[in-house]
Amino acid sequence: MSLFQILTFILLFLIILIIIIFFIFRSRLRVQLFNTENTLQNLKAEAVDNQIKNSQLLQQVVLLDTVLDNIPFGTLILDDQSRILRINDSLASLFYLDKNDCIGKKTILIFNNKNLEDLISKSYAELKPQKEEILFYGDEDTNLDIEIVPIKTLENEKLYLLVLIRNATQEVEFAKLRSQFVANVSHEMRTPLTSIKGYIETVLEDDFANKEIIKKYLAKSLGEVGRLSYLIEDVLDLSNIEYKRNVLFKQEYNLVGLINECIQSVSFLAEKNDVAIEFNYDANPLKYITDEELFRQLIKNMIENSIFHAGKGIKLNIRLEEKDDIIRLIFLDNGIGIAEQNLPYIFQRFYRGKNPFSSRSIGSGLGLSIVKHIIELHNGKIEVTSTPNVETKFIISLPKKNK
Repeated sequence: MSLFQILTFILLFLIILIIIIFFIFRSRLRVQLFNTENTLQNLKAEAVDNQIKNSQLLQQVVLLDTVLDNIPFGTLILDDQSRILRINDSLASLFYLDKNDCIGKKTILIFNNKNLEDLISKSYAELKPQKEEILFYGDEDTNLDIEIVPIKTLENEKLYLLVLIRNATQEVEFAKLRSQFVANVSHEMRTPLTSIKGYIETVLEDDFANKEIIKKYLAKSLGEVGRLSYLIEDVLDLSNIEYKRNVLFKQEYNLVGLINECIQSVSFLAEKNDVAIEFNYDANPLKYITDEELFRQLIKNMIENSIFHAGKGIKLNIRLEEKDDIIRLIFLDNGIGIAEQNLPYIFQRFYRGKNPFSSRSIGSGLGLSIVKHIIELHNGKIEVTSTPNVETKFIISLPKKNK
C-alpha cells in the first residue's frame, strides 16, 4: 500500500470520525436545547401562575379592605401578637387615626386603654368570643360596645382576632335621659297625689269639719287633679312627638285659620285669668306645610305659657308674618317676665316658673320643652328675650320650604 493511499485512508477515517462526533454533539445539543426550552416554559408557566395568584391575592386584599370600610362600625383585625393588620374607616374616624400609621403597631400604642387590652388578652387565652362595654376617656367620654372573635386559619392554624367596636354613647345617654325622665315624672305625679291624699284624710278625720273647710280642701284637691291632668297630657304629647319624629303627617294649611281655632280653644282659660289675646297677621290665607296636630299643640302651649306664667290681667299679642321664605310667629306679653339667669333653662323638661299670685308652680313644666321639640321637627328655631315686669317676647322662625 502506497503512502498516498495510507494518508487518504487516515483522512477519510478522520472525516468519518468528525462527522460521527458532530452528529453525536448535535443530538446532545438538541436534547439540551429541548430541556432548556422545557425549563424556560416551566419557569414561564410558574411565573404566570404566580402572577395570577398574586393578582388574586391583591383582589382579595382590596375586597377585604372594601368590605371593612363599608361596615358602619369600627373593625380591627389583629395577629397573634396583638398587632394591627387591618383597621377600617369607621374606627379611624371615631378615634381620629391615620390608618397607615396604625398598621403593624400594637393596640396598646394606638388606643392606650387597659380594659381593651384585658379583653384582648382574655380572648387570646380562652379562644372564646368576648363582649364588653368599655368607657374611653378623652375630650368627650365615649361608651363603646366591643366584641372580639378569635379566628384560626385552616392552613397553618395561625390565630387572628376580629375586633368589632360600636359607638354606644348616644344609647347610653338616651338610657340615662329616659331613666331621669321616668324619675321626674314619678316625682311630679307623687307630689299632687300626696297633696290630694292629705286633703281627703284631713276632711275624713275631722268629724266637725264645716262646709266651708270641706269646700276649701275639695277645691285644693281639684287644683291638684288639674295639675296631674296637665302632666299626663304633656307626657302623652311628648310620646306622640317622639313617634312623629319618623312619621309626620304634613299637609298645606292656612295658619291664620289654625291659630284662630287654637285661640278659641283656650278662650275660657284666658278669660278665667283675665288675659286679653290679640292676633295680627300679614296676609290671609298664609299657607304653610305642617303636621296639623303638632302645630295646634305648639300654639296652644305658647298661649298657655303666657296665661300660666305672665300673670293675671296681662295682654298677649300674637303676630304671624312671612319674610324671605321664613314664617315668623311672635308671642309678646306684658307680664312679669323671666329673670335673665333663668332664660337658659326654660326649655328644659320640668322647668316651671312661679305664678306671682301663688307659691305653687303652675303647669307641668313640659310645655316649652314640647314647643322646642315641635319646632325642631319643622327645622325651625325659637328665641326669647325678656325684661322683667315690662315684656317677654318669643320669636319662632320656621322655613317655608318644609317638606
